[in-house]
Amino acid sequence: MVKAIKINNLKYSYDERPLFNDFNLEIDAGQWVALVGHNGSGKSTLAKLILGLLVAEHGDIDVFDERLTVETVHHVRSKIGMVFQNPDNQFVGATVADDVAFGLENIQVESSEMPQKIDNALTIVGMQEFKNREPHTLSGGQKQRVALASVLALQPKIIILDEATAMLDPDGRATVMETLQKLKKQFGKELTLVTITHDMDEATLANRVVVINDGQKILDGTPAEVFSQRKTLHENGLELPFANELAFHLNEKPDKYMDERELIQWLSTLNK
Repeated sequence: MVKAIKINNLKYSYDERPLFNDFNLEIDAGQWVALVGHNGSGKSTLAKLILGLLVAEHGDIDVFDERLTVETVHHVRSKIGMVFQNPDNQFVGATVADDVAFGLENIQVESSEMPQKIDNALTIVGMQEFKNREPHTLSGGQKQRVALASVLALQPKIIILDEATAMLDPDGRATVMETLQKLKKQFGKELTLVTITHDMDEATLANRVVVINDGQKILDGTPAEVFSQRKTLHENGLELPFANELAFHLNEKPDKYMDERELIQWLSTLNK
């Protein structure tokens, strides 16, 4: 199996405090991995290390078999698209189309090719009809979809979203997550997604969930495997997804992880 990201014996200190110590993680090409943990657990720092925005004290980071070094950092970054928490910090263009064009200009795409690439990227995220709008007139969810389009236009192999829904209202959050599901369905194994979040319901959409705390990997598995470990999650400052947390607060203990649809079916059987 091709590895999109391979981290080996990573060591890094933050403000002279050891954060990662011999940290190891492998992500297969085409996986959707949710990296979860409470604020300050190290998940955003890990993303910056993968991008080469921070430099590890020891250990190796490989992106599609290319070792991240001072010499290779720019080429490695070309394989990765990053969407940050606050979409307003990412806009540089006067219009939506201008903003998507900015990244293409940076990699010197021919001007004759840009209109089609811009339209394709905006169409994928459902924002093509807004291409002439000023970014500040958009909702939070729409802004994040434009940010996604700007990344998609560059055709990265990996997209990392760092708390990309944290500042959105429920509707905006749902729209972004629906867009991510569509992206995975459309691109399949050609696209690797890493979503950094502390929202457990978002994490249930991924193929795999990795829980970290204080730079250590606590749990790693499918959503069903990870969210069956309620005690461990609570000890590390995390709740279960809504469906399972509700079941426990009802003083019932289902023997497996459930999504919301399964919760509704399960609740309907309690009084029978």
